[in-house]
This record gives sequence, C-alpha cells and structure tokens, in this order.
Amino acid sequence: MAVKSAELHQVFAAELLDRIAWFVRLRWAAGAALLAFAAAAPHAGMPLEWGRVWLVAVVILAYNGILHALLAIWRRNNQADYRWLARCTLIQILIDLAALVLLVYLTGGPGSPFLPFFTFHMVIGTIMLSARTMFIVGGGAWLACAALFLAGGTPPGHPPIPVEMRTAVLGMLACALGLTVYLTATVSSRLKERGVRLFRLAEELRDKTAELEKLLAEMRSIEARKSHFMLLSAHQLRSPLATVKTSLDVLLQGYVDLASPRAASLVAGASERVEGLLRIVGDLLELAKLRETAQRAPWASGVNLAQLAVDVADALTPVAEARQITLESSYDADVVLARGVPPDLEYAIENLVHNALKYSRPGGTVHIQVRRSGEFGMIEVRDNGIGIPPEFLANLFVEFARAANARRHTAEGTGLGLAIVNEVAETHGGRVEAESRLDEGSTFRLLLPLRGGQTQDPHVTKSERRVTA
Repeated sequence: MAVKSAELHQVFAAELLDRIAWFVRLRWAAGAALLAFAAAAPHAGMPLEWGRVWLVAVVILAYNGILHALLAIWRRNNQADYRWLARCTLIQILIDLAALVLLVYLTGGPGSPFLPFFTFHMVIGTIMLSARTMFIVGGGAWLACAALFLAGGTPPGHPPIPVEMRTAVLGMLACALGLTVYLTATVSSRLKERGVRLFRLAEELRDKTAELEKLLAEMRSIEARKSHFMLLSAHQLRSPLATVKTSLDVLLQGYVDLASPRAASLVAGASERVEGLLRIVGDLLELAKLRETAQRAPWASGVNLAQLAVDVADALTPVAEARQITLESSYDADVVLARGVPPDLEYAIENLVHNALKYSRPGGTVHIQVRRSGEFGMIEVRDNGIGIPPEFLANLFVEFARAANARRHTAEGTGLGLAIVNEVAETHGGRVEAESRLDEGSTFRLLLPLRGGQTQDPHVTKSERRVTA
C-alpha cells in the first residue's frame, strides 16, 4: 500500500506540473490581452492610468517568463515533488491576485471591469490546491479590496463612488468568492475521489494482470514439461516393449523350438525387459505421485533424518557386501526436520545411496553423512566410483538422462532416480547439490530446511541446483 500511495503521489505531482504549464500558457494570453486592453481603452472613452497599466502588464509577462524558464528546468530535472509544486502554485496565485488588485484600483475600483477575474483565480486555485487554502487566499484578496474601497477605491481623476455602492460591491464580491470556492471544491473533490478510485482500480488490474500472466507462463511451462515428459516416457517404454513383442512373436510363430535353449534365452531376455519396464513404471508412478499429490502427502512433524539414513544403510548393506563395496556412515542424531514426508525422504536417500553403490567399482567405498549445515539438514552421499562427465552435469536431474559411462558400467537404471530425489528436495523447500570428477567419484548433498515444510510451488528452476565438475 505504501508503494501504491507513493505512485499516487507521483501521479498527482505530474498532473499538477501539467496544470502549472497550462496556467503559464494562460498567463501569456492574459498579459497580451491586458496590453491590448490598455491600448484600446482610451479610444473607448475609458479613463485609465496608462503608464501604470502598461507597467502591470509588462510585470505580469516578465514574471511569467521567469516561471516558464523554471518550468522547463523542473521538467528537465524531473522535479515533480507535489508539496513543492503546490507551494510554487500558491506563490503564482498570490502574485496574480496582487497584480489584479492593483489593476482593479487603476481601472476604477468598485466599477472596474477586472473584478470578475477574482472568481477565475478562485476556480483555478481550488482545482490545483485545496478549498481551505483558497478560502484563506480569497479572504485575503477580499480584505485587500475592502481596504482599497473603503479608503476611496479610485485613482486620481476618477469620479468618487458612493460608500453604499462600494459596500454593495464588497458584499457581492465576498459572496462570489465564497460560492465559487465552495462549488468548485464540491465538484473537484468528487472528481478527485473518482480519479483516485480509478487509479487504484487500474493498479489492482495491473497487479492481477501480472499475476495472470505469471500463472499463464507457469501453466505453459508445466504443459511443456508434461509434453516433454510424456514423449520421453513413451520412448523409454517403447523400446523394451518392442523387444518383448519380437521375442514372443518368434516363439508364437514357431521359428524356435519351445524346448530349445534358444527359446529359453528369448524368454529370459523378455523377462529381463519386463523387469526393467516394471522398474521404469514404478519410478514413473513415484515421480507422478510426488508431483501431483504433494498437498495430500503424509506430512509428519519432527522427522529425524539420521534415523531415515540408518534405515536405508541397514537395508542396503547386503547390496554393498554383494558388490564388495564398503558402506560407511556418520550421523548427527539431532538433525530433525520440523515437517517432512518420511516415505519420500527415505526413498530419496535410498536412491542416492543405491546410485553410489551401483556406480562404484568392487573395493570402493560409499560414505553416508548426516549433519547440520546452517539452517539446513544435510544428507551427504560420497563415493569413489566412475564419476560423471562434466558435460553431463547440466542434465543430471532430467528425466531418463543417463551418462554414457553409466550406461557402459551397468544396464541397470531407469534415469529417473535423481529426478525423484530432486522432486523430493523441492517439495520440502530444499535442494540437491552435486560434485563429481570423472573416474574419481561423486558427492551428492540433499539439503532440507530444518524449519522446513511444504513449498507452495515445488517446481524450481535448474539454476537453483548446484552442480560442480
């Protein structure tokens, strides 16, 4: 709201600056008209103080020239402070009224043709400033005229004007000035209120439009991701399915004796492919569950990351022993998340440890560490395995992505594990960091905010992940 009030203040300041410019242009015309009037009045039989009227006109044009120059400087320097401009406007009006009082005196006092112009300044001043200010200014102008009229009110050479007429003119002038300010303020205040409402509505509309554009961009991004994901999924599923179908066709069409070793090999290959498909489908379901059901996930309080890591290490110790890999661990028992989804976190840790075991050579070591890192709880999984090529690090968390050396090392793997880990991290408001050197090993860190909780939008940009070769 403070920002919008400041913007509204700037709008009013810019509007006032435009009105001052209009006022300056109008004063040029008024000065020129006054010169023409002074020149034509004698021919119309109007008694005037010639030299003094000319002098007043020249003074008006002179100070208007100064205002015109100042206005150009204000615009060039972008000086549009509302209060400062309002003071400048008030000074202009006071100078104009002083010149007008002098003109009234020089042109006959109570009978001067310039008396109606007081109301003109009241209208302009009320629009540009405020009713209270112009009531005070109008009162001052009326007092000046009253002092002038009661002292005689006419310059030398003019016939005297009866006191009754002077008093009547003062009464009419007071009514005219007061009513002009009141009526102008009534109309302009309503217009200002409507202008403010329109401005605020326009601001709200702009904000809503920006929000809608942001949501639309997010929806397009999500749709693009879904389309890309579906294409990748179809590609990954089609190849093994085609292999299984080919093997079954060979058997069904009798090209191979069902009791022969060749048939057994085809069945074994098909079974292996189906097993791989089941792994892909399982990972796809897990990834879809994470992306679509974050709001309905079994969130729990006080999730102990060390205990989850211990459970994963115990479950994968037989796998490590079978592959002749040493599984080491160190835990800080007080690393506890305020909120988390235990099954998803355990699944993510298991993926990291299983990947480390899968891409380590016999005799290698995998180390699991759980500790605090600032305001985050950190699960670090470090291995001395085959490592990751530097050029592949940018695609590390892309679905179905597997590095060439990983494919050569083992056919096992769907390319969805790290995507799942990243999804779990994002859902918990955390991130995944990766460091790797080819043929030297990799280190993955799952960082989760200890005061954690569910993110409103679990999808973050790739720039929020850190990968280091």
